[in-house]
Amino acid sequence: MFDLNTLLNVAPWISSSFPIIRNIIVVLIALLCFVMIIAILVSPPNTGQGGNAITGAAESYYTKRKGKNNQGRIRNLIIICAATIAILSILYFITYAIFPNTGGGIIPPID
Repeated sequence: MFDLNTLLNVAPWISSSFPIIRNIIVVLIALLCFVMIIAILVSPPNTGQGGNAITGAAESYYTKRKGKNNQGRIRNLIIICAATIAILSILYFITYAIFPNTGGGIIPPID
C-alpha cells in the first residue's frame, strides 16, 4: 500500500530549497505586479468599442489589426502578467501544501 510518510521522504536539499523557491516566487510576483501597474497606467482608455452593436458599424482595419500596434501589445502584456501572477500564486501555495514547516520564508511562521 501507499504510505504517506515514505512518499514525502525526499532528499534534504529538496526540502531545504523550498524557502528559497518561495522567496523567488514572491519577488517575481512583486515585479510582475509592478510591470502590470505601469502597463495599465500607460495604456490608453478603451473608448468607442461599445457602439458597434447599437450602430451596426463594421470593424475597421484598425480594430482588426489592434494587436499589432502598441496599444495591442500593452493589452497583451497586461494579460500575460495577470496570468503569470495567477500561476505563480498557485505555485506559492502548493509549496506550502507540500512542505508547510520548512520556515525561513519572507513571512516567519507563527509559533
